Amino acid sequence: MTPPPSLFHSLLRPAVLQILRAAGYHGAKTSVLDSLTDLAARYFFHLCQMTALYASLNGSTDEPTVVDVRMALQRVGALLPEKGENEQEHMGVEDMRGLEEFLSWIAGPVNKEIKRIALDSVEEGAHDYLTALKKKHSKTDDDSKYMGTFLGKPIEHGDVQVEGGEYPSIFNWEERLRAAAIKSPEPDEDVAMNGDDRDARSQSSGLSSLGDRDFGDDMDFA
Repeated sequence: MTPPPSLFHSLLRPAVLQILRAAGYHGAKTSVLDSLTDLAARYFFHLCQMTALYASLNGSTDEPTVVDVRMALQRVGALLPEKGENEQEHMGVEDMRGLEEFLSWIAGPVNKEIKRIALDSVEEGAHDYLTALKKKHSKTDDDSKYMGTFLGKPIEHGDVQVEGGEYPSIFNWEERLRAAAIKSPEPDEDVAMNGDDRDARSQSSGLSSLGDRDFGDDMDFA
């Protein structure tokens, strides 16, 4: 089953709150927070679309490569400033300023502060906020509490038995539906029409045997 959009919004909302807190904000209206979360979701969705597009154009059939991701980041404006392609080709030097600034931000103090706030009040040594939060609210060390849900691992089901019916499994029930969907061939339309014509002729055979006899002479209208 496809998760509803509200679930993705709820999962992204804490990350937006942590970024705002790392930037120095300690309060925001609900409408503002929802708008920022929606903008972040649209931005990431557009980035994923561009990555898939460049992966298709570059022939990356199995999974996107670093080149595909970089081209997508350039397309969405994450690797700026950068000179135009014609200018770079004319000078013969690739402009790496945008990429270098992006890598500096990842390894810089701003991103470290966001990560620190995201992992605040969770167990030490955690590298993922969602995993740490799941372990915090679970009494066990594994993900058994979230097994079969969107946040956990899927459950491997075997054959599902159908109780109380003549078919022992869903597979047999599907086979029955497929067989019922195959309709028998309809009778030939020409044969049906000919049959109707024969019935019509048989019903009118008594009248046709009278020939050209005039009924007016035999009837008394007085």
